[in-house]
Amino acid sequence: MEDLKTTLDLDDLVNLETIFIEIGREDGLKNGIKSGALEGQVLGCEKGYELLNEIGFYDGVTEMWLKILEKGLDIHNAKKPINERLIKQLTSLRELISTYPIENQQNVEFLDLLNKIRSKYKVCTSLLGVANSQKFKKISSEFNVGDQGINDSTNTHGGNMNF
Repeated sequence: MEDLKTTLDLDDLVNLETIFIEIGREDGLKNGIKSGALEGQVLGCEKGYELLNEIGFYDGVTEMWLKILEKGLDIHNAKKPINERLIKQLTSLRELISTYPIENQQNVEFLDLLNKIRSKYKVCTSLLGVANSQKFKKISSEFNVGDQGINDSTNTHGGNMNF
């Protein structure tokens, strides 16, 4: 009994609550850092997917219009002289898209590039005369990537392509 009295000092008993608070705080910080990193990775993946989905839309539409214009067709499928300014703008847009980084970025310069791509795309659709019908629309959060069937008649990207 005397050994117990000597090992447990009265100061230790008074500070016991403080010791538990410090231990709990340290554990909480470790767990918070771990779960925060995981949450950040998940959010980064989701936002990266959204950004590249938008970039892919712009790239696909631009490629389609360049192929249509190479054949000398307009949107009504009638033969028409090729608009060199439009082809130059579409080619410039494709070059901007090709410079968009697809790896992880620590800076925010890629957002400036995204805004340039969006602006150039608006110019191109305006020159094409389809500015009001070809707009990128985000996929609603109620759908998962795997939920969209091939035979789905809804166009999730909003490219209203009536020829």
